[in-house]
Amino acid sequence: MAGLPRSLARLPHIRGPVIAAVLLAGGWPAASASTYRSVRLFGTDYVDARDFARRFGLEDEWIIAKKKMRLRSRWTTIEFAVDSVEVRLNRLRLFLGEPVVAHRGSLYLGRRDVEAMLGSILSPRLGGRPPALKTIVVDPGHGGGDPGNQNTRLKLDEKVHTLDVAKRLVPLLREAGYRVILTRSTDRRVDLDERTAIAKRAGADLFISLHFNAFKDARVGGTETYVMPPRYQRSSPAAERTRSMVSTKYPSNRFDSWNILLGYRVHRALVERLQLKDRGLKRFRYRVLCTAECPAVLVEAAFLSNTAEGRKIATGAYRQQIATGIATGVKAYGAALEQLRSGR
Repeated sequence: MAGLPRSLARLPHIRGPVIAAVLLAGGWPAASASTYRSVRLFGTDYVDARDFARRFGLEDEWIIAKKKMRLRSRWTTIEFAVDSVEVRLNRLRLFLGEPVVAHRGSLYLGRRDVEAMLGSILSPRLGGRPPALKTIVVDPGHGGGDPGNQNTRLKLDEKVHTLDVAKRLVPLLREAGYRVILTRSTDRRVDLDERTAIAKRAGADLFISLHFNAFKDARVGGTETYVMPPRYQRSSPAAERTRSMVSTKYPSNRFDSWNILLGYRVHRALVERLQLKDRGLKRFRYRVLCTAECPAVLVEAAFLSNTAEGRKIATGAYRQQIATGIATGVKAYGAALEQLRSGR
């Protein structure tokens, strides 16, 4: 590709190598996923990474022969290694459902990962008609008798700070022209199914669930973002890999391509804004993601259990940064949809 057109260059919050492929109707070829030649390996359909690369105008090269590969163009760099579920897309961490495998002198990617993750990010046109983006429901996690994660030493409750971030996010999204509704505006408990029911009643086009992480090892920290896995696609955490729920089709699966595009844009913006460890864009069947009837994302902005991150979360200025990062990601997602609708 020669370069970014003027219409794209005018979007100040959109930048980075992926944009040409994500937004432009005249960019890389929108390869039909059905035309991939797949092979059955370890009970799963796999696609030759070189085939995937050709369809998106990427050159392939070995970083370590037969072990680690790089696909790249002027705008995009993708790196992955055999036996790993982690991919680096323009340095951002993404987690696949299936490990990369070596086969016949190349590396192979799970077909569902190619179709429902990488392909959807690089060419969202494959997802069909772009959804509307007018009404956004923001869901502050926990509340009432459910404090969520806690840092007792720093006197931090997740429910308090998710609500504060939500209230900071609302005006940022409204200033961008969106109608915004909260699932709770006070310290009260809201059942998980009621949270997505609120979104359904509001006719929401987007659902954002806000959370803070915690772990027994206080040294663990960083930002991670979750979206719904496609049907039959394994989640990123290993705990779900044998559950029968993997084969169930949930309401949110109607938006698989848009879920991953949304997650990618939000995660990228948060990692750039917060400058914490990138723990990756992941997929898991959280209840609020399963039952959302619109594109949905769940954000774990930082770790309450990490002392350094907890102290940051305790400040209003940092919570404002979290809200700003999410808003930036949403606007980037919205701009991508608008570019697709306009055909520019």
